[in-house]
Amino acid sequence: MWRLLIVILAITAVGCKKQSTNCDVPCTYTEQLLFQTGFNETTIVNGEYNDAIFSGADPDLEDANDWDEFQNHSTIGTAKISYEDGSDSQRLASVIDDPDSPGNAILKFNIKEPHIKEGSHKKGRVQLNVNNNKCIREIYQTVRVKFHSDMSILKEWEEPIHWLSIFEFWNNADWTKEKFPFRVTVNLNKSERGPVDNIFFNVKGDYKKNCKVCKWHDDWDQTNTEFPILFGEWMEIELYLKEGDKDNGRFYMAVTPEGGAKQVLFDITNRTQHEKEKCPDGYTQMQPLKLYTSDKLINYMSDQNKELSVYWDDWKFYINKTY
Repeated sequence: MWRLLIVILAITAVGCKKQSTNCDVPCTYTEQLLFQTGFNETTIVNGEYNDAIFSGADPDLEDANDWDEFQNHSTIGTAKISYEDGSDSQRLASVIDDPDSPGNAILKFNIKEPHIKEGSHKKGRVQLNVNNNKCIREIYQTVRVKFHSDMSILKEWEEPIHWLSIFEFWNNADWTKEKFPFRVTVNLNKSERGPVDNIFFNVKGDYKKNCKVCKWHDDWDQTNTEFPILFGEWMEIELYLKEGDKDNGRFYMAVTPEGGAKQVLFDITNRTQHEKEKCPDGYTQMQPLKLYTSDKLINYMSDQNKELSVYWDDWKFYINKTY
């Protein structure tokens, strides 16, 4: 009897895995500047579930500049900071004056301590969640980013770095119980052990079966070794992502150092959805601004009395814009 019950429960669990969330949602894929901000007149207030809520409208911009309108847009489900766990003394998103340019408001992500338990280890997270969306098959954004100058000490760390995420886009998420999870992630990358001269940008597309114990598998993975990441200096990052199979999916990323020339880091045609996906429904979950990493890296920075912070400014976010 018990064996029969276990089999029934197992079959039920498999059957509960959903098709893509928005599979049957009617969509018109119209290009739109959905939101832009220089973080002027922006406030952040702690929410109820280890998250934080934005409000305010940037007076220096004429349209698509109001956080409330962005959060309430028909295409967007939620738009807020996610910490997952911990306290403000351990991790924080804040709007501050640019330390190098007083009077210029910027967004700061800072992690001081690992604050999220994961198995026998911990990790740290500050990210903008734009989740539960619909009808977004193409994403285009530009944003200025500055990695705190202290982060250059990561070049001296004995450990390699494969997990220091700054952007992530989900084409079926693993926590939504959809059948075919796939994500595209941009990381800072140090492939070798021991001190190195430079750290580079990496992007990968990976997938997994939807189960708690299933592992992620790389579909594709590229590191650009032509452009060493700058620390303590502003760079504009331009990013484009298109949902598609191995012949039609696309990822593009370029960087322009302040006062410098634009350099294309990636222009990849490959899968940006699971190879078994039968009903592509766009990017329902995403973190277009992100700082997410391991306890080892966070503790290394802390032990060196160095700051693990990323600064953001002048973010523009388009949907269904072909590039």
